[in-house]
Amino acid sequence: MSNVSFPPEVLENILSHLPVKSLLQFRSVSKSFRAIIDSPYFINLHSKQSMKTDKALAYFRGVGSSTFICSLHMDPDPSCVKMETPFNIADFPQIIGSCNGLIGFSTGRVNREILFWNPSTRKHKPIPTPKHDPHIVSDQVGYDHVNDDYKVVRLSMVSVPVRDFKFTVYSMRLNAWRVVEHDLPNNLIPLCCSGHGCCSGQAVCVSGVINYLVNQHSDPGLDCVIVAFDLASQSFHLVSLPECCNSYKAVHLRLLGGCLCLVGNIGMFGVDVWVMAEYGVKESWKK
Repeated sequence: MSNVSFPPEVLENILSHLPVKSLLQFRSVSKSFRAIIDSPYFINLHSKQSMKTDKALAYFRGVGSSTFICSLHMDPDPSCVKMETPFNIADFPQIIGSCNGLIGFSTGRVNREILFWNPSTRKHKPIPTPKHDPHIVSDQVGYDHVNDDYKVVRLSMVSVPVRDFKFTVYSMRLNAWRVVEHDLPNNLIPLCCSGHGCCSGQAVCVSGVINYLVNQHSDPGLDCVIVAFDLASQSFHLVSLPECCNSYKAVHLRLLGGCLCLVGNIGMFGVDVWVMAEYGVKESWKK
């Protein structure tokens, strides 16, 4: 039988439909296979293909040194699998976000350390973090699709001489952090540090934009707005919430079906779920 060679684009398309376990084996077939599988183009192609077919939720179980991470696969039949990590998961007890299968972890402490892990390739990368930043509010992972760059946005509170936000952005491509200037009002307060105990972790990445749920005053009541940070342009803008948002006892930002989602607590036994069908368009909020 004569040898059959496929055009590179055909071979890439075939390989993109294979599970990661097979791809790791095929890297040993030849130098050309390894070059294809390790290329940034193929990694993005495989990630997009996987997102169409493989939906999984990563979550922690256990406490302290007995902590481990699980993957809950929803399709076609629900199944839970313990995931082995090449690092001590107890040292990084907080997930700060995920993009295209890449998961961000942090220590959750002052001057917290950050680590990226790709469960598919089993590779991990510690992130050099700025020191002497004791007022960290949140770290959030996001993907800048314009510059093909994975980023971490660190939000801190500065109390001298007046209370203010500080945004520091890490770029994986540059392997460096930089402070981003802003002109946001000083009266904005992230919900996770405004006294609303069940509103922690109020940040979510949608379409390359990190969205923060903040309160517009320090009173006990809610008067919320979303501060959005565009990862590509490094600029800020405000996103409107549904009119009834401030009537809820507590609110949470989430991601649902690729759309920005707001969960409003209406009492002990009920919630409203709002989805922004078209990002940035207030009229597209649907309950």
